[in-house]
Amino acid sequence: MTRAREVIVVGGGLIGSLVAFTLRRAGADVLVLDADRPGAAWRAAAGLLTPDGERLRGTPLHADALEGLRRWPALAAALERSGVPVHLRPGVTRVQPGGGVACTPGEGSLHPPSVVRAARQGLEVVAAHVQSLGPSGGGVRVRTDAGDWFAGQVVLAAGAWSGAFGVGVGPQQGQALLLRGAPGVGARYGPPARGFSRYALSRPDGLYVGATSRDTWATTPDAHAARWLRGAARTLVADADGAEVAAHLVGLRPVTPNGLPLVGLHPTLPGVLVAAGHGRHGALLAPVTAARVLALAERGVSA
Repeated sequence: MTRAREVIVVGGGLIGSLVAFTLRRAGADVLVLDADRPGAAWRAAAGLLTPDGERLRGTPLHADALEGLRRWPALAAALERSGVPVHLRPGVTRVQPGGGVACTPGEGSLHPPSVVRAARQGLEVVAAHVQSLGPSGGGVRVRTDAGDWFAGQVVLAAGAWSGAFGVGVGPQQGQALLLRGAPGVGARYGPPARGFSRYALSRPDGLYVGATSRDTWATTPDAHAARWLRGAARTLVADADGAEVAAHLVGLRPVTPNGLPLVGLHPTLPGVLVAAGHGRHGALLAPVTAARVLALAERGVSA
């Protein structure tokens, strides 16, 4: 039997959960289908909200990054009404190549796993691998390994796996360490090394140190990355050498060929919106993406 819902969000990560949360707040009947795959980006994401640390000034993403910063305080407050804190904290210090430091007012950090947990409170989330999307009776048929659904609208937010549904999104692996027993540093962004960004931030689950970057689907931690990350920790955090590794995180960032997220109508599937390809900027851009998806959904995505 095919089950019907008003809106189905394919993917329950940071983008998918916040999109579903925003649609539900607007009164939509929303179902989230989440495959919960190894390598889901939100599980390994840092949660830094720093357009300047990410060198976005002068790029096509800068305006949206600033808008994301502006929207996060109100969104965090709405999420925390669920009873789950998202740990939005102000301040990011950027260590300059010459040894000085800089900061930009309004920048900060949050805890992506907590954001996902808070957004999912009150949402119906079903563990299912979506196999295909196709037009059906003025809506979209969603075929999964847990049965079929019909929806008036579908939002494709499956991260790196969105490419399986006809859009140009693929994986970029990132690795990071969570250290236990390291001193707190707030949020600190260092000069890049070997082309990788280096940053450390205090989170409720430990001291996060990141992050590497490789174009691969691999989701297994490797010793070379661990050594580089330990070196980054020594550079950014005094007395970090004795800290225990609580977790070695591996996530697959969803990236596009031009580095710009895909937020809009699916190129070939009527009734389907795409919200994918945010790369390393998912947390920063998520509020803007959710607002745009809501606006498109209210207008009707098949128009």
